[in-house]
Amino acid sequence: METLVKVLKKIKIKNIIILILLIVFNTYAWFIYATRVSSEISVHISSWNVEFSVGEDETITNLIIAVEKIYPGMETTEKNVTVRNKGEIKAELNYQIRSLKVLDESFTVGENITQEELVNKITNEYPFKIIVSKDDTLLKEGSGEGAFCVTVEWPFESGNDELDTLWGNKAYEYYSTNPEAKSIEIEIDLIAQQIGG
Repeated sequence: METLVKVLKKIKIKNIIILILLIVFNTYAWFIYATRVSSEISVHISSWNVEFSVGEDETITNLIIAVEKIYPGMETTEKNVTVRNKGEIKAELNYQIRSLKVLDESFTVGENITQEELVNKITNEYPFKIIVSKDDTLLKEGSGEGAFCVTVEWPFESGNDELDTLWGNKAYEYYSTNPEAKSIEIEIDLIAQQIGG
């Protein structure tokens, strides 16, 4: 008993308070650590995977159509693009015409023409027709398929003889001075936009 009394005399109350505080803080830290480790968050990020393809091997989102020569009754030029949605989110197809070159005239959206003005020019100012069509259905997630089709045609009788003659003469003069150049080049951005998600 005497040794116990000697030990207690050596231990001061200040040391006991520090020991109690250390035990309390360590216990508090352990509970915080145990709480943080046991909580978990589970998140799933939906994948976005839309594939554009022309033919077997080519994958694109930017399409360029080039036509060698234009004239009334020319053979129709057509380019088809298949779109497959392999992701987990529905998609909607759309397109924007980036640029158009007809003979020696060039138009680039954002530089010398707006998108609306270019579409209006293509629709109303030429006897030949540049038609961009798209599948309007939504591409469902995982297995949805759609298509873009770009067609350039100039029927023998477009219905406007004056316009046929004007552009026929322009095309002839252009070929005479630029035999290697393309008559029409149109650049189109193909777009698949997420729907929902």
